[in-house]
Amino acid sequence: MAGGDFIEPNWPGRIVGDDGHDRIAACLVLDFQRAPVWCEQALSEIDDVISGRQQAWDMGMNAYMVKVRPAKTEILPVYEETGEPSITVKTGDLRDALDWWRKQIKQSPD
Repeated sequence: MAGGDFIEPNWPGRIVGDDGHDRIAACLVLDFQRAPVWCEQALSEIDDVISGRQQAWDMGMNAYMVKVRPAKTEILPVYEETGEPSITVKTGDLRDALDWWRKQIKQSPD
């Protein structure tokens, strides 16, 4: 657990210290938090982009905005004042992490 009783975002395949995977982890904790329904909605949209049913999907959240494209997703801070750079990750990596996160928070006691 991280930060008290919060789940540590260590999905299978995560590379600790990788800027992209670290940004995905931050997005899970800060933006998706403990909302499995929110995760399921995002997974549905991401799956539509990966499959080609839609070309792109953008979503602004608490800390980050995601710009999902079939192969790559840009994760950028909502507030420029943070000084964080935009990070590009594989869309499949984001999807895998989000699916793992959803399963973990559904099992976790509130």
